[in-house]
Amino acid sequence: MPPTSGSSRNAISAAYTLTGAVLGLGLLGYVLDRKFETKPYLLLAGLLLGVVVGMYELWKAMFPPRGSA
Repeated sequence: MPPTSGSSRNAISAAYTLTGAVLGLGLLGYVLDRKFETKPYLLLAGLLLGVVVGMYELWKAMFPPRGSA
């Protein structure tokens, strides 16, 4: 497997973080919905929070703070 550059590594990491955040928080929302019988509100909240967290991580990977390149 060829070595990847720092920016490629950051983008791949952000993509996995986006996917993991959406799936993980969505699953957590689903489980809490079943426990508290609040369908579909906690699932939707978990998915939305997952997208927000994932997009934040993607933003950090695409636009790193100045001086940290």
